[in-house]
Amino acid sequence: MQIGMFYQIQVPKPWTAQTESDRYWEMLEQVSFAEEMGLESVWLADHQFRTEWSHSSAPDVTLGAISQRTSRMRLGIAVVVPPVQHPLQIAARVATLDILSKGRVDLGVGRSGYPYQMAAFGADLKDATGMVDEALEIIPKAWTEGEFSYDGRHFKIPPREVHPKPIQQPHPPIWLGCSQEETFAKAGQLGLGCLAMAGGGPDRLGSLISIYREAAKDPSPVGKLVHNRVSASTVAFCAETRREAVERGAELIDWYRHQQSLRDVKVWQEQDASQVPDDYQWHYQRSTAADSPKRDDISSKEQIEAGRYCIGDPDDCIRYLEEYVATGVDEIMPLFQVGPITHQEVMTTLRLFGKYIVPHFKELERKAQASSTKSG
Repeated sequence: MQIGMFYQIQVPKPWTAQTESDRYWEMLEQVSFAEEMGLESVWLADHQFRTEWSHSSAPDVTLGAISQRTSRMRLGIAVVVPPVQHPLQIAARVATLDILSKGRVDLGVGRSGYPYQMAAFGADLKDATGMVDEALEIIPKAWTEGEFSYDGRHFKIPPREVHPKPIQQPHPPIWLGCSQEETFAKAGQLGLGCLAMAGGGPDRLGSLISIYREAAKDPSPVGKLVHNRVSASTVAFCAETRREAVERGAELIDWYRHQQSLRDVKVWQEQDASQVPDDYQWHYQRSTAADSPKRDDISSKEQIEAGRYCIGDPDDCIRYLEEYVATGVDEIMPLFQVGPITHQEVMTTLRLFGKYIVPHFKELERKAQASSTKSG
């Protein structure tokens, strides 16, 4: 299991004139250091109008800067949203990033579960799934073909050739944002990587990955590449002592959970409940229902002590991550830059990951490969 990192670029209030820009420059330093510490990827969210929670609204631009400060890390977008971004523009911008990074780009695609950001672009929820499906057909064509055309319900493209072309062959890996059984199966059937959340716990994730792997046994690839991999995000904070990690971690998770509550209210406030499409009911209910599993009265400290987050000393973090090895996940991408965390706290977490946690899992991987070679 590889270890990467995930950014939403969280910018908690109160703000100064420099707060937002400081977060970006701190991130660049953090990612450079993370590569030195052995982390293997960095993923950026693609969100609009998500005040405090996520100021990552142009991930391809940000990753362009990161590409010039790193040389090995994979650079991923989790995820672009075709209902608000034309697939031709996605294809061209990601291909440009692939060139600048010398072939290190991964593209996540999803429909978004947040209508608040979609409505500002005139996107209708009922069209979102269909637009993603068509984009998944268009983007590989734009990358691998010369002049092509497309006649779909949502996108109609006359004969055009898209430039530039990516340098990865046959094209950059494509991933699908997955949260339900249906999307895990869909990703496997289409030969796409799977971008998941670890928040439901290892048993839940393992069950979903099993669905994905089963569907991936006989795929009908939407592109020219079958990318059978799963990457899952979590929240991580590591300190020298467990007590320090739990006390500070609880403050970070308090902020995180409060922001989740604000987000859940805001993203659906403009929607008529009777008009929410069937394929969005799962998201709608999780955000609005009083008995949603996202709501509980357990304190953040109790959640941390129960092992719900990758928070603790290095041994605690190793134990947490080891629970996910058995799920079959290929990569864990922790969110290190959480709300009010300081730049130095992120750097300390990355240092401890590099000193203890990354080497631990690299050794597990080495032993597994050695065992596989012997048995073969």
